[in-house]
Amino acid sequence: MKPELSVLIRLQGIDLEIRKLKAEKEKLPERFDALNETIQQKNQEIEELKDKLADLRTRKTEVEDELELELERLKKSQQKLTAVKTNREFQALSKEIEEIKRANKAREDEILQLEEQIEELKEEVAKRKKEIQGFEKEAAAEKKHIEAKEKEYDAKIQTLTKERDEVEKDVKPDLLSRYRFLADKRAGVVVAAVDQGVCSACNMNIPPQMFNELLREERILFCPSCQRIIYALKTEI
Repeated sequence: MKPELSVLIRLQGIDLEIRKLKAEKEKLPERFDALNETIQQKNQEIEELKDKLADLRTRKTEVEDELELELERLKKSQQKLTAVKTNREFQALSKEIEEIKRANKAREDEILQLEEQIEELKEEVAKRKKEIQGFEKEAAAEKKHIEAKEKEYDAKIQTLTKERDEVEKDVKPDLLSRYRFLADKRAGVVVAAVDQGVCSACNMNIPPQMFNELLREERILFCPSCQRIIYALKTEI
């Protein structure tokens, strides 16, 4: 194998490792972001529950005010009852008193029901807040983990970058320029082996004449299909 190809293969290995590390680093915040999204969702749920609580409390106040007024009205009606003079007036007033009592009983039942609903919602809000505290604690731990891993990745990338810079010095400028161009276009895979006349990168056949020339290793050749730098994979017997 031509020395230049060996250098390019080594360079490609370094570049692919750098790409891998950068990709892994970019994925680090995924769990942290998911936790924050869950926290936001839980906070939104709490706000919705608080809105329902406010509505229930408003309704409870309204019913309590109605009950207070109707109790006063009941008291006055009961006082009138002792002063009626005719049986007809007595029956009419008695009927009115019974209707007020029935309506007040319904109001009292509604108040009790509202109080139960309010308590249930308050417990649910407390439950969601506790859940949020757990997620926040988890997110804080995940953030520390991310920061530590980022430093680890940065250190590895920095070391590999220095190594790559040194290796690049052994590549001719025009070939290095071609390499960099292909690296951007081919996701870092620039140099590919040709096994039994087939490019391992694009799986396309190499013309026989080119393959024979490739075996002689006289110059750098490029795959006619994917334009990658190619070399013959020799099988040892």
